[in-house]
Amino acid sequence: MSLTRVIEALLFSAQKPLSIHEITAAIKAAEGDPASETPNEFARVKNAEVAAALEQLKVEYIQQSRAFQLVEKAEGWQLATDPGFAKWVRELFPAPKPTRLSAPGLIPALRNGSGNFSRRRSRRV
Repeated sequence: MSLTRVIEALLFSAQKPLSIHEITAAIKAAEGDPASETPNEFARVKNAEVAAALEQLKVEYIQQSRAFQLVEKAEGWQLATDPGFAKWVRELFPAPKPTRLSAPGLIPALRNGSGNFSRRRSRRV
């Protein structure tokens, strides 16, 4: 097992971008995992080593022409789909259709939505 593969697993599983510090902390925290049968060989990893491994992964993905890439954002590092595959991926996330209210549905929505409709009428009288 290599440091780059551990980082790859963390990034793949993350719900948000991860900073170098968060990645390093997660790797070190695995030392106390009672479910693990082997000792944490990366327990003493440093931020600089994580940063180097991230750059290595980034280059590796580019050289292999992967469908995803490693992107550095302000919040941290994240795996993202290569923009060249956007037209296919977009099909998984169709744009929401606007909600259209019929006349019978529109009046109660105006009256009950924020209450401003009925208050404005009463103030003008």
